[in-house]
Amino acid sequence: MTKFKAENMRVVIAGGSRGLGKSLAIDLAKRGAHILLLARGKDALQEAKTEVESHQKSSTQAIDAIATDLCDHVAVKKVLSEYGATPDILFCVAGGSSPSQIGFLADLEPQGLTSCLESNYYSAVFVTQACLQLWIRNPDPTRVRHIVFVSSAAAFVGLPGYVAYTPPKAAIRAFADTLRQELLLYGGKDMYQVHSAFPGTFITESFLAEQASKPEITKIMEGSNISDEEIQAKTQSASAIAQKILGGLDKGYFSITSDWETALILNNMRGPSPRDNVLLDLLLAFVALLAWPFVRRDFDRKTRNYGRKNRAQLQPANV
Repeated sequence: MTKFKAENMRVVIAGGSRGLGKSLAIDLAKRGAHILLLARGKDALQEAKTEVESHQKSSTQAIDAIATDLCDHVAVKKVLSEYGATPDILFCVAGGSSPSQIGFLADLEPQGLTSCLESNYYSAVFVTQACLQLWIRNPDPTRVRHIVFVSSAAAFVGLPGYVAYTPPKAAIRAFADTLRQELLLYGGKDMYQVHSAFPGTFITESFLAEQASKPEITKIMEGSNISDEEIQAKTQSASAIAQKILGGLDKGYFSITSDWETALILNNMRGPSPRDNVLLDLLLAFVALLAWPFVRRDFDRKTRNYGRKNRAQLQPANV
């Protein structure tokens, strides 16, 4: 029996105009959910709305789309308060990275650092706060309300070149851990549940666009130093990731991963996060405890060697 009911539930997807957010919307529409897509671009939102409508289970489902800046807390609060229906489920999917946010710290412009933090962290925090305030004002003990954060495997391991991207993804994990406990102030798991998804690399238009400016050492360490055709052949799609996230929600998981590698590094640094499968999680933690020192040393060696070979090219351009 599923622990995540979507049919006739009102679902908000922050970052639902493309990629993983749109894939989640399509799958939730197939399950009978009413969906509100939030994102900045009006044209992409309208296209996504039309596509999601083509997959809805029933003609009675409401599929809506509103353009808003998820990094603007005033705008987000206004959209949700004026929408006319209290959400039951919130997916925080907005984020990712752009070419201006990828690179070594010595080379990045301050705007790249701040924009990456805003798009990956505040885009989730502000909509969560607005949604939570609605829930507190309109409690409903008859249904379980969910918040699902989409972080990244990058929350567990830092790679050179992702210095702007990794910290906000780690912050989302800490935010989810903290919020899970805070929600106990207002009701138990039968009223509120928090989940975090940590997908590994998956194919999106933005990921392929990043390849042109991504440092070679980053590609080497994440395994993307191959052609775009090879990447698309070996890498999971946004649709596949969406199905794995929903599968984890069906099982009631707090932490959801998309592959065994991410599951290993999650359990290598589980910390205060709840365990979903105690025996399996402990086994993975033991394996990671033995394996990770060798992986870390390999990453360190590759980074040192890259630095020695490319010292001249590593001089900051903006100093």
